[in-house]
Amino acid sequence: MTELRKSINAILYQRVTSPLFGTFLVSWIVWNWKIIYTTFFIDEDKIIKNKIDYIVENFSDSSYLIWYPLLSTLILLTLIPFLSNGAYWLSLKFEKWKVDSKNKIEKQQLLTLAQSIELRGQIIESERKFESLLQNKNDEIKQLKLLVEESSKGNENINTKNVKISSVEDKEEKEVIETYRRIRDNPELLNAVNIINHYTLGGYTGLGKTETLDTKILTYFISNDLLENIGKGDFKWTKKGRRLNQLISEL
Repeated sequence: MTELRKSINAILYQRVTSPLFGTFLVSWIVWNWKIIYTTFFIDEDKIIKNKIDYIVENFSDSSYLIWYPLLSTLILLTLIPFLSNGAYWLSLKFEKWKVDSKNKIEKQQLLTLAQSIELRGQIIESERKFESLLQNKNDEIKQLKLLVEESSKGNENINTKNVKISSVEDKEEKEVIETYRRIRDNPELLNAVNIINHYTLGGYTGLGKTETLDTKILTYFISNDLLENIGKGDFKWTKKGRRLNQLISEL
C-alpha cells in the first residue's frame, strides 16, 4: 500500500506540474467555477435535489466541461509565450536605446576647466614617472650589459641552437645574440615575447595599456631597441626585434 500510495502521489505530482495539465486544470476551474462553488459552499437544504443531481442537471454542458477549457489551454500555451518574448524583446530594445542615448550625451559633453586641468596634470605626472622609470632602467641595463660582457670573456659554453656568427658580423648582430641568450634563460622575458607577438602579429591594439605585460619588461625591450612605439599605446618590432624573434623561433 505504501508503494502504491507513492506511485499515485508521483503520478499526481507529474500531472499537476506539467504545463499542459496544469494549464488545463486552471482553465477548467475558471470555466466551471460554479461547480466548485456549489460543491463546497452551497448546502443541500438550499437546493431541491442533492448536489450531484443538481450539478449534473445544471452544469453538464460539454462545451464548458471540455471544449472551452481545451481552447483556453491552447491559447495560453501558444499565445502567451509569444507575448512574453515580444515584451522581453521590447524591454531589451528600450534598454539599448537608453544606454546609447546616455553614451551619446556623455561623448558630446565637454569637460569643465577644472576637469581639464586635473586631466592635464595626471598626464604630465604619468609622463614624468615613465621617463624617470625609463632612465633608471636604462642605467640598470647598461650595468647588466657590462657584467654580461665581463662574464662572457670567461668560461662560457652556451649552445645557441645552430646560430653561427661569422667574423664579418657587425656589433648589432652580436648585441642581438647576447639579448637572445638573456631572454632564452629568463622565463619571464621569454613569456613577454609571446605576449608582444600576440598583439603585434595578431592585429590587436593596446599593448602599452595591457596589464598582462609589466612596464619594466616593456621598458627593457624598448631600451634595447627591440620595440618601437608607433603611438596610442601600440608598438612594433624593430629590425633587431625581428632578428630576435627568428632566433627564439628556433628554440
